[in-house]
This record gives sequence, C-alpha cells and structure tokens, in this order.
Amino acid sequence: MKQKLLLSFLIFYCSFVYGQTSKEKRIDSLMKAANERGIFNGNIIVSEKGKIVYQSEFGFTDYKKDKMLTKESSMPIGSIVKELNSTGIMLLVEKDNLKLEDKISKHITNLPKWSNEIQIKHLLQYTSGLPRISKNTDTEYYGELNKIGKLEHIPGTGYIYSNANVFLQEQIIKRITNLSYFEFCKKYLFSVPKINGGQIPKDSTLLSNMAGSFDNDYNETTFMHGGGEMYFTINDLYNWEKCLHSDKMINKKSLITLSQSFDDNSESSLGNVKIDAGKILQHSHQGSGNNYESFIEYRLENDILIVLMTNSQNFKLNAISESIFNILSDKSFTIPKKSIYLDIRGKLFDNFKSGIFFYQEIKAKQKDKYDFTNEVADLINTGKYLMRRNRFDDAIKILQISTLTDLKNTNGISNACSLIAECYLKTDNKNLAVLYYKKAIEFDPTNKTAENMLKEMTEVK
Repeated sequence: MKQKLLLSFLIFYCSFVYGQTSKEKRIDSLMKAANERGIFNGNIIVSEKGKIVYQSEFGFTDYKKDKMLTKESSMPIGSIVKELNSTGIMLLVEKDNLKLEDKISKHITNLPKWSNEIQIKHLLQYTSGLPRISKNTDTEYYGELNKIGKLEHIPGTGYIYSNANVFLQEQIIKRITNLSYFEFCKKYLFSVPKINGGQIPKDSTLLSNMAGSFDNDYNETTFMHGGGEMYFTINDLYNWEKCLHSDKMINKKSLITLSQSFDDNSESSLGNVKIDAGKILQHSHQGSGNNYESFIEYRLENDILIVLMTNSQNFKLNAISESIFNILSDKSFTIPKKSIYLDIRGKLFDNFKSGIFFYQEIKAKQKDKYDFTNEVADLINTGKYLMRRNRFDDAIKILQISTLTDLKNTNGISNACSLIAECYLKTDNKNLAVLYYKKAIEFDPTNKTAENMLKEMTEVK
C-alpha cells in the first residue's frame, strides 16, 4: 500500500515539475525567437501565484553591441512612472493631508483663475481640461501653464492625456511634504517594494548600469528628446507592481480610485484596468520614449504578472505578453512579427526612393518576418512621421500608397485623404487640399475633420 502511495506521489510530482519546466521552456523558446526576429532586445520577468517562473535578458545595452544586458541593467519606463505620482497622491489622501475634491489652487497659488475650477481628482483622470504640455523644467512648465487663459473643457467633462496633470500632482506632493519629488519617492514609494533604482542621468551621462537605447538600424536614440527620466531595473518594476497589487503600498479603496478612467476609451492613472465587484481583474500599462518601452500586465486569475522592458522599441510587448498568457494557459501561441512602420519610417526619411524599394522588397519576400495585418495604419503612421518632420511631399506619396493598399478600408482611405489635404495646405496648394478633403468625405461621410476643414476653407467671407 505504501509503495503504491509513494509511486502515485512520484508520478504526480514528476508531472507537476515537467509541466512547470515545459511552460518555462515554451516561454524561453518564444523569447529567443522574438529576439532573433528582431522584436525584443530587453529584460523579462514572469510570475505566477506569487512566484517568479521565468526571468531572462536578451540583447545589448546600447547601439555599439559590445555589452549584454543583465538583470541589473536599468531603463526609463515611460508613462508607467506616472503610477508613482498618483500613488503618492493617494498616500497623502490616506494620511488626511489632502482631499481629492481639493481645488489645486488650495495647494498651488501661483496659477491663473482656472486653478480654482480643477480638483485633484481631475488631475488623476486627465480630465482637468489642461492642454497637452510637455516641458523639461519646473520653470518651463509654470511658464506654459501661466499662458493658459481658458481650459479646453470644463473639468470632469472631457479627457486629454496631458503631462500637465502629472506635473501638478508632483508639485502638490512637494508643497505638502516639503520634499523634492525624488526624495518623496525614495522615502515613501521605493522603500516598501525595495526599489533600488530610480536614478536620473546627470548631464545626459548614463551611469554604469543604465542601458542606452537604439532603433532597428542600431542608431543611438538615448537622449533624442531629452533625458530627465528615472531609470529602473526589471526587478524594480516587478517589485513595484507586485507591491501595488498586494495592498502593501496603498489600500484597496485607493487602488480602485486610481483604476477608474473617464470612459472606456481613456486611460486611468494606472493605464488600462478591468474591475468587477470591487476587484481588479486585469491591469496593463505601457510606457515608451526615446525607443525605450516597458509593459506590465497583471491578471487576478492565478495571480499572474508579466513585466517586459526594452531599449529598442518595436511596439510588440503587448503581443509578446499575450503569447505568454497563452502558454501559461496551455494554449497555442504565436511569435509576433516585426512592425512595418518602425522599419520603413527612418529609411524613407533618409532616402525616400531606397525606402520605398525596401518596403516593396519586404512585402514581396518577407511576409513571414513582417506584420502586414495593419498595413494601411502603418503607412498612415509613416505619413504622419514624415509630416512631423516637414517632409510633406514624401508624406503625400506614402499616404497615396496607403489609399491603394486595401480598397475595402474606406475609413483608412478617408483618414489618408484628410492627411494628404493637410499636407497640401502646408505647401500652400489650397485647390488640391479642397479636392482631397472632398475625397475624404466621399469615403467616410462621418469624417468631421474633413467636413469642418472644407467648410472653413470654402466659406465665403
């Protein structure tokens, strides 16, 4: 009898170990393939039921390719860092240092009259009505804020993802605690989850463990648009999210408050969150900048947490995460393909003719490697990329290609026509602008942008 029980136990134990090892091997296979395909250069942690089941690093620390990433390598986490300031606000609420209904003028007195209309809760949900502002210093931010005469909408009635909301949250924290924002983070936010990072480069110089960033052609992009962000390791970000969902940082009520968004099409302070019966079922958040990208996803079922960080952005972390969830659920999974947009935009900017040749080549010969499922959107985004750099003639050419790619995609064609019209306006060709705005409405009668622009341009004065 004892032998039978022992045998049964051994069979169960071996099956359990094999099952775990099998999942780890499949995740490792996925990540190696993603790295070889060129869509993941970075670090990863996967945990299930509170325990790390997979952690690894893939690729290089910078464009020189002479150092490999380690788990101690740190990177900026983009918009995910905004979870810190919002959590800091809720900590102060729990300590009765402020109320979410407080007007920001109660804590910051050097702002225009609109500060009497905005409550702190509006800052958390990006419903303050403040326009999009992105500056580097406090002085620059205050300078821009004091230029605002009127809000974009009544606070609480609309959504604008503006960094001004984040800046003001940080300023309120500083005024109440008499600490610098970094000192506050270090004292109240980093200690509980044991975050060792959070450093900021000084004078655009990376510390020894900070990873630089690069594009798909290994061009350096580390400080392309400034470099004042905090740098975190993969374990820092994992420990933060794990702590957040174990109620060790703020209580459940506060976490639910931060999870609430203005509507289904807007983000909360925590990104995208699904709530049911007072419980967070799912939480995902993406952050990026200067070709760094981070992505976290938590699911209550089986207490799964996936954390991904890369210093060579390919917009595929969400897809990789979904494949990992499939593996953990014993389902089939796919290896994401490379983005057309990311690989053609720079080449078209450098040399349009050779960029078009590259696009045609990968479409003809490399559909197994590149993702063409959203080709129209990728081409339109490429057009926008060129427009932002005042390459209007080249933008028109790529946008015209997008209108011929999928004739059934009338919304996409309409969008492209609107952008072509905008390009013609920028180059003082009003007649062609009118023509393309009319085409935009033909393909999509609900295109309000084209309708309003056409009305404005043809209105008799």
